[in-house]
Amino acid sequence: MAQAPSVLDDAHAARLGGDREQALRVGIALLDADLTQLGAAFLLAELAIDQDRPFVAGEVASRLVDSFTRRGDLPRAIAAAKVAGAAGESAGVLIATVAEAFGEGSARQGDAAPTPPPLPASVAVPPALARTSGDALLDAAEGALQRFLATDDGAPADGAVPTLPLFGALKPGALAQLLEGMTLRELGAEECLIEEGAPGEEAFVVVRGSLAVSRGSGDEQTALAQLGPGAIVGEMALVADAPRAGSVTAEASAAVLEIRRSVLETIAVKAPAVGQELSRFCRERMLANLVRHSVILRSVSPDDRQAVVDRFTTTHFDAGDVLVTEGDDAGTLFLVASGSVEVEGIDADGDALRIAELGPGDVVGEIGLVLRRPANATVRALSPTVALELSRDGFQEAIRAHPGLLQELYELATKREEETRTVVAQEALDVEDIVLL
Repeated sequence: MAQAPSVLDDAHAARLGGDREQALRVGIALLDADLTQLGAAFLLAELAIDQDRPFVAGEVASRLVDSFTRRGDLPRAIAAAKVAGAAGESAGVLIATVAEAFGEGSARQGDAAPTPPPLPASVAVPPALARTSGDALLDAAEGALQRFLATDDGAPADGAVPTLPLFGALKPGALAQLLEGMTLRELGAEECLIEEGAPGEEAFVVVRGSLAVSRGSGDEQTALAQLGPGAIVGEMALVADAPRAGSVTAEASAAVLEIRRSVLETIAVKAPAVGQELSRFCRERMLANLVRHSVILRSVSPDDRQAVVDRFTTTHFDAGDVLVTEGDDAGTLFLVASGSVEVEGIDADGDALRIAELGPGDVVGEIGLVLRRPANATVRALSPTVALELSRDGFQEAIRAHPGLLQELYELATKREEETRTVVAQEALDVEDIVLL
């Protein structure tokens, strides 16, 4: 269930909607009420830059880079560095300090969790401030930011930071290059970040706000997840050309860091470790998703699922490539990891007949292996697809070690075979009806 937007979320929404003065009033009120409100200071820095008042804003954003780093919050630290860069500060130098703290080999890396920023309390804008506008309001904002700068940060400067997936496995130099390639993007409420079925060219790290992940549309829409600060989404677009497997929408005002594939490819030329680590990270995420959601893997005990997956090899298919050919004695089982495939049969007149479209978590090739019959349909990649492939020998070893896997695959194979016969027979009946008429 989505959380109600905070007063700070509403202020960000006002800024994005063009009501900067209202956003300024709320930001000032929040910061005056509590000078530890880093989010309010961040908002006021952005608003000052919007109004060509970059000087104090740049100093504040630089301070926020350090404050968020102290709290183990890499996404917000990098977002602050981007804002500082927009104000004329050296974003590269600031990002390098973040990478030193979070990169592989840092003495600060540990099991620590990020310290969440204090929740913004509901605050009333004082009447005098509500009447202030124009340059006077901007002066008031800069005054609040100066008071923020005059306070000491209570968080330790050398405290432990979390060891983050992907980022924590990169050396500081490579991590800095990856982070420099990111751009800060802000979203309004209900704005679509990723559209299901669209080609993917970028990945995102959530900085603030909540994103809803879903699949399908209308009555068929299924909610899959809610993503909060620190979550990574869309990363498969950086290593594969498969269309997006779901949609991602901002539930309220939100911000993300975006990295485009074209930028990543340029970075990877100079720092190959970035591409290598991203590929490893994406494969692990893909396999973890399959372990959680694949029907056949659910037949294996949770402790044994990874061992089953490790028996598979990863194969990439371009759109149009054939995984299984009708009539062949298939000797391979495929578990679709990303992308989509089409199952196609032949009707009584020899015409191609589309039977089904399958996606991540689905299995093909099971009829040949389990029922020991020639394949009764052709399976072809509809888009760039990644599949886990298991040979006949590997299959025999897997079912000996995990008998429940055979039972699940047998039920799937017999069901699929009956469905294929029914679809082909129905198609023939429909054609016959047309001829008789």
